[in-house]
Amino acid sequence: MSVTKSLMARKATTETRLELLEFVSSLVCLIDKGGVTFVNRAGSKILELEAVEDAVGLPFETFVVEDYRFLVEAGWELLALEEFVPLKLKRSSGAVFDAEMRVRQVSPDTETFLLEIRDISKYVKSAEALREREERLHGILHSVAEGIITVNEAGMIESANPAVERMFAFANGQMLGRSIGELMPDDRRGLHPHLFSAYLSGQHPELMGRTVEGMGQRNDGRLFPIEISVSEFRHSRKRLFTAVLRDISERKENEDRIRRLAHHDHLTGLPNRNLLNDRMNHALARIKRHGGRMAVLYIDLDRFKPVNDAYGHEAGDCVLKEVASRLMACVRSSDTVARVGGDEFVVVTEEMQRPAEAALVARKIVDSLSRPFPVFGAECTIGASIGIALFPDDGYTVEDVSKAADVAMYRVKHSGRNGYCFFAMAADHPEDIDEE
Repeated sequence: MSVTKSLMARKATTETRLELLEFVSSLVCLIDKGGVTFVNRAGSKILELEAVEDAVGLPFETFVVEDYRFLVEAGWELLALEEFVPLKLKRSSGAVFDAEMRVRQVSPDTETFLLEIRDISKYVKSAEALREREERLHGILHSVAEGIITVNEAGMIESANPAVERMFAFANGQMLGRSIGELMPDDRRGLHPHLFSAYLSGQHPELMGRTVEGMGQRNDGRLFPIEISVSEFRHSRKRLFTAVLRDISERKENEDRIRRLAHHDHLTGLPNRNLLNDRMNHALARIKRHGGRMAVLYIDLDRFKPVNDAYGHEAGDCVLKEVASRLMACVRSSDTVARVGGDEFVVVTEEMQRPAEAALVARKIVDSLSRPFPVFGAECTIGASIGIALFPDDGYTVEDVSKAADVAMYRVKHSGRNGYCFFAMAADHPEDIDEE
């Protein structure tokens, strides 16, 4: 069977299955990534839609009463584990009705879910039915991973599920009656009452219904990053607020780790070439605005290959780590030390008054790297050839200054190694420089 015929057959099968759903008397809809993609005709009548297409593309939450939307926010995968979920829906006319929803995931590798919903308004009359619904809601609240709290108009916590109690390190029931401000860092607590009062008076409507990131403070004082979404609903005559909170510490740690790997050398922890170029561009921009000089020291280790040959790459790695440590000890905290190659390093010093200051740093580095390095119970000796270029003396761009420092370094390599040379000196003797 050709690919075209296979696709046509699959499409026909899908259309046949959707047609079968039209024989179901309850509301049946398909959602993909939270958005409605199909509603049967019975569902269209229940929701009082003019046409089934009116629901396509809308978030399913559009038809959920506000104080039940936290169920949807808990995640469709979790709801699919429940046999039936009680909730309140609203028709297009605004009329509210009690419903019973069954959620099933179409396949494990998709975000498509099948929702079968029955209008049970006429059955929800007895106190027993109400009690069972509340118990089920209570069970769902206690099983979700996200923290869920309810706050009144005074900013006091009226309910809190176990997840949020664990998140903020409170004992069971200990959060009730506390101010929502107690979950915030000390420097934010004073601001919250003003924002809350402003919202209640009609200002800052954008505070509701959106997900934002911030910091939370546990009961023991520890801070951690959170993601929070707040929505308002009315219960009887009261205005209440439901907040869904997620601890995003792990996500933030992973993001920081990825950023660090992208900008730092994995062996020494020093900035890599990407971060070095970024810092140099910023430094040049500052100098162009305010004046001054910047020195770039290109450092190539001498006699490093024999260390790898004699002792192995593990020993070579130990030496490189120690080189990074010694370089950091030779410069100021405001300077940058980067590893840009196997045995190549760059030092950038700002706020220089005289070229002699760069020479002083280079001499300290040469002396430091000339001292023996301990390697597996023995000692090895290396050295460093350092080329120095100055901005703006030797170039007006990062590329120009870096190339000038590289040229000066080769001058040292071909003049006996283990020393330093300014680009201006190297340029006076170009015949001695062979970069190949």
